[in-house]
Amino acid sequence: MAANDLMAELQKDSVSIDEPTERKIVAAVLKLLEDKNAEVQNIASKCLASLARRVRDAQLEEILQKLCLLLAQKQEELRDIAGVGLKAVIAELPQSAAPSIKLLIPRLVIQLKPDSHEVTLATLDILCEVLTRFGPVLSTSPQLQSSLQSALLPLLNHTRLAVRKRATAAIGSLVIHLSDELFNELVSQLYLELKAKEKARDFDKLRTLIGCISTISRFSAQRLSSFMNELLTLTMEYTKFDDDELREYCLQALETFTLRCPTEVGPHMAAIVAVATELVKHDPNYQDDEEADDDEAMDVDGEGSAMEEDEEEEDDADYSDDEDMSWKVRRASTKLITAIITASEVQEYLYSDVAPLLIQRFKERVEGVRVEIISTFLVLVRQTGIVAGVTTKANQGLKIETTKEPVILPGVFNPLEQLRALVPKLSRNLSKQLNSKSIPTRQAGFTLLRELIVVMPGCLGNQIGLLIAPIESSLSPSGSKAAPTNPPLKIEVLTFLRVLFMTHVPECFHKHMDRIVPPVVACTSDKYYKIVSGALVVIVQLVRVIRPIENPAPGAKLHIVGVSTEFQRFINRIFDVTIDRLKASDVDLEVKERSIVALGKVVAQCGDLVDGAKISGVVYPLLVERMRNELTRLTTVKVIRHIGQSALFDDENGAGKNIEFDESVLVAVVSDLSSYLRKAQRQLRVAALQCLETLVKYFGSRLHASSYVEVLGDVKPLILDSDLHIFPLAMQLVIGVIAASNGAPEVIDNVRGDVVPQLARLIVETPHLVGSGPGLEALVAFWRALVSAGGQVVYKETVGMLVERASAVGTPPSSRGKTSGLSSGVSKQAFGTIAQSIAVLALHSEGDATFTVSRFLEQVVDPNTVESSKYLALLTIGEIGRRIDLSVSHPKLDETVLELFQSPSEELKHAAAFTLGNLALGNIPHYMPGIIQHLRSGTKPVRYLLFTSLKEIITRQITQAAALAKSTGSPVDELWTLLFVNVAETVTGEEEGTRNVIAECVGKLAILDPWKFVPGLVSKVKDSDAVVRATVVAAVRYTFVDSAAGAAAAAAAAGSGNGETKSYDELLEPLIGDFLALVTDSDLNVRKVSLATLNSAAHNKPNLIRNKLDELLPLLYAETVVNQALIRFVEMGPFKHRVDDGLEARKSAYECMYTLLDTCLSRIEINGFLQRVIDGLADPAQEIQQLAHLMLQRVSYLVPNTVAHKLDDVVDPLVATLAVKLKGNAVKQEVEKRAELVRSVVRTIVVLMRLNAEGSGFVVSAPKFEELVKKVRGVGGAAGADGVDWSAVVEAYGNVVGEVEAQQGGQGGVAGAGVSIAGAFSMVQGSTSGGGADEANECMWPIRSADANGVVPMDL
Repeated sequence: MAANDLMAELQKDSVSIDEPTERKIVAAVLKLLEDKNAEVQNIASKCLASLARRVRDAQLEEILQKLCLLLAQKQEELRDIAGVGLKAVIAELPQSAAPSIKLLIPRLVIQLKPDSHEVTLATLDILCEVLTRFGPVLSTSPQLQSSLQSALLPLLNHTRLAVRKRATAAIGSLVIHLSDELFNELVSQLYLELKAKEKARDFDKLRTLIGCISTISRFSAQRLSSFMNELLTLTMEYTKFDDDELREYCLQALETFTLRCPTEVGPHMAAIVAVATELVKHDPNYQDDEEADDDEAMDVDGEGSAMEEDEEEEDDADYSDDEDMSWKVRRASTKLITAIITASEVQEYLYSDVAPLLIQRFKERVEGVRVEIISTFLVLVRQTGIVAGVTTKANQGLKIETTKEPVILPGVFNPLEQLRALVPKLSRNLSKQLNSKSIPTRQAGFTLLRELIVVMPGCLGNQIGLLIAPIESSLSPSGSKAAPTNPPLKIEVLTFLRVLFMTHVPECFHKHMDRIVPPVVACTSDKYYKIVSGALVVIVQLVRVIRPIENPAPGAKLHIVGVSTEFQRFINRIFDVTIDRLKASDVDLEVKERSIVALGKVVAQCGDLVDGAKISGVVYPLLVERMRNELTRLTTVKVIRHIGQSALFDDENGAGKNIEFDESVLVAVVSDLSSYLRKAQRQLRVAALQCLETLVKYFGSRLHASSYVEVLGDVKPLILDSDLHIFPLAMQLVIGVIAASNGAPEVIDNVRGDVVPQLARLIVETPHLVGSGPGLEALVAFWRALVSAGGQVVYKETVGMLVERASAVGTPPSSRGKTSGLSSGVSKQAFGTIAQSIAVLALHSEGDATFTVSRFLEQVVDPNTVESSKYLALLTIGEIGRRIDLSVSHPKLDETVLELFQSPSEELKHAAAFTLGNLALGNIPHYMPGIIQHLRSGTKPVRYLLFTSLKEIITRQITQAAALAKSTGSPVDELWTLLFVNVAETVTGEEEGTRNVIAECVGKLAILDPWKFVPGLVSKVKDSDAVVRATVVAAVRYTFVDSAAGAAAAAAAAGSGNGETKSYDELLEPLIGDFLALVTDSDLNVRKVSLATLNSAAHNKPNLIRNKLDELLPLLYAETVVNQALIRFVEMGPFKHRVDDGLEARKSAYECMYTLLDTCLSRIEINGFLQRVIDGLADPAQEIQQLAHLMLQRVSYLVPNTVAHKLDDVVDPLVATLAVKLKGNAVKQEVEKRAELVRSVVRTIVVLMRLNAEGSGFVVSAPKFEELVKKVRGVGGAAGADGVDWSAVVEAYGNVVGEVEAQQGGQGGVAGAGVSIAGAFSMVQGSTSGGGADEANECMWPIRSADANGVVPMDL
């Protein structure tokens, strides 16, 4: 009891003990270790762990000395309790206890010498713990390093295997901290020992030595690389010895070498592959006729019996040989093949030599090895998917995304085609295993098939018959006579079926429906809710297969064909099952939600085939009831929207009559949806807006004006919500209400009185919301709809309100963006939005466009007009002039605008330049000659403004500019010459803005006639003037941005009679290397611009550079290195300020690397890339460190296996970043930047933690990273020699985890460390959590042909 009380007191933070009392307590507790009662001994050891954190150094050394003495006792109980106590003490010691650890290590070394095996084993255990936690103390003590190495090496020859294994583990922990000299000596001694044991044919010791070298490669691969050639040769040679255990050790070592030293292993890869492929077949005690298996025919329709396969499986299972170790060799060979696949690019030999062999080995007789072989082929398929740009969402595993254009180029090795050629043989061989009784094998097989169809949609179309019998047997009830099944297998099969239906044409399943539908429907009655939920998800896809509906061609009518009687029976069965599931009150929420989705799918796609009375009398009331339930509300709203979008309503034969909403249902639904707009849940508001828009658009004629007024009343607050996503949806709903009500007075008055004033205020106060993108598009569409319905009264009232808002003084600064410097204090973006609004109103109000221009022109020429009014007038005239020709109604307008180029106001000058460019778009032939004339004769400031006008002309309407290029007397040639003449005059840094505008103009002009101008750009790449070179390479960047412009230019050139038909990309591809070679230019500015161009190419036109990455990547990596020659010091009074002129170029290089990860991953040698990222972690610039953090997080998602083996390498730079201290006089901005950098480091650690977590699937030893994780989590002790304020880091870790948990809180996530890590990782991927309400978005809904806004068909 006393020991228990003492332990309880020691765990309190408030306990303080003086030194005399401390000595007495330590002595008493140490005495208890020798107590006869085992429970007292255990409590005493725990007390020592708590004491170790508090006592002074003298008492700590006494504790360690006593425990070491007890560890050397012959009595087993004392040794055990001392070992437990020492481990507990070492785990609790802070890093500041390093001096005591230095004294402990020699004592442990001494205890390795006695002959007692038990003492040696216990000591080695403790030594491993010490080296793992306090290994860095060895770095300052070469004597300790040498003594440890000398003591551990002889133990590798110990007679007991357990001692040799623990000595190997201790050496692994030691090598991290050895000096290079001692490390080289250690490896050399091991090599000599290998040769000696080889001569003696001592296979037992050879296994130990090979295992030791393998362990060293895991802990210190970089230093071992210099010995790799000799070690690889020896290891592969030893695989020929007739000893299966030695072969296993050698194969494991080769696996480690492949993963940890991929560069050094590269030249030996062919030999390693030969060893792996030979030994994966190693089964000397079992004779099998491979030829007969390969030639065996299968019934591809799936009608044959699987009895023969079952009998063969039973025969194989009966074979047993306890002494047969060959299965370990085959398993190790399979894992080596997995390492080869993950550590290198997908090479041709993987499909010519490895893949066929793996398919053949699916028949492996040992279940564990067979599952490993199937999993290895799965890895190969995934790697091929990465090459093809196909990924699956990590948190759902079901939603297929093709985010990148294919990376395979004509005439080169195509892994996708190689994989496709293997599909028939793979299906035949795998179907045998899917019919077996082994549940793990069947589950692994279906997982492989799922990944296969994700990577190659439609590839199993001709093999479906082979899979029907396994699907039936796997989904059968557990008590049936079919092959055994279990819930995980059923869930995997259902998941496979869902993806199978999504990725294949419905027709290939139709002849098998009678065998697919019954087992799937039967699963909806299973006792386990996960199986029921999975079956309902499959039903959603199954309905699409039974009754596919394709959208018609534009302008054609939709004709929906009927289905057979048997299929109609299936539909009615599915309909009844989903209704029953939805009616049940005791089911899981996930099942309820998926029942709603499935029922909605049946109604939307097959509503004409089921009882209409049941839809109106049962389904719709059920949906209304579920919509009023808080738990199922969101899902139901989405389902109702998709029913409203059903293609059945567009059928020319009236198939939609069966699913029409009753008026009472429609009014109730609209009323409820309107009330949901006031709810706090954002997802619900978004779904309600989308659903209301659909119902108003398609069924608005059946709603009364009172319903519209109610909707408008509830949507008004959302307009001022400042939500970039909700605002456009709210505006679309208002537009729909205006259109559906046919401009009813009540509706128009409501909009004029409430909505318009809010919008006028919104434009001024939050211009970012409506100034661009969907917000601006929705605003323009609203003005168009409003003025079309309300006429001139609405036009005058609205324009007056907008002008008044633009001229108002005293706009709250907190509500504005960056102000324009005009007297009104309104931002430039707000002025631009107001001008576009007035222009749209004028153009759609009959006869008001010309009047509006005249009125604003008066303000422009009036000298008494305030500057803000002139500014708005100019922008408005430009917006109107861009849309209509003003040269006739206002013939002198361009001259008036040109006069403002001399204005003292910079704002008015730029507004005039904008207006002139937009006026020219209304009539290019009329205005362009004058612009060119002024370009020739104008001063530098005037020419800059004219270039701005020219940029407006080219970028706003590239199609009109293309027409200009083909017209008679085209000024394009003259413009081209003028642009380059002016480039030469922009030498000073102050004129960089002019150069950028000229570069953009040159790039866009080059698109107009690429076959004429692009070669001209190439000729200027080697110009002696650095300014010209920089302009040329910047111009090329501007040609990447607008792909549509490039297509239009290509079409224009093709029609110009020059016989050119190839695309712009085909023209530029052989020339792009000339431009990007400027990355190595002698001029720093040219290099910066070239890097920006390379980044743009990687983002917009990756196909142009993929084949050249082997040349470009070394140049890019060279720019990531800190160039000391570009660092200078500027004296500022008594201080010196460090200036790095190469920072911008280095930052551009890292940004380009980040872009290449997304677009060209398959062409990157990932190990070299990752090394540059790790180097970036130690860059002196904070911006680059944060970029490196982001890249490391991204790479850990894309190639986790490679990053997992580099975890220890990232520790030192991350800790060095955390150890940086701010000066005492640091300003607030510096403190905030520092805090953000610490958070960035912590985020990176949190993301990487998943690679080292239990169950991650990455068997990697990373002791340094594990120690870092403990410190970050607050269990690694206080700050020590590393100088890091770990309390601040732990606080940052808590904040990061808290953010993740908060993010998951709205998605039903469960708080906890594991969930938090996964959540942080999902943030890096950019994925959203699945399940529940989001299922409605994953369905394959038939889309109404009339719906063109905001609806994206999900069909692949």
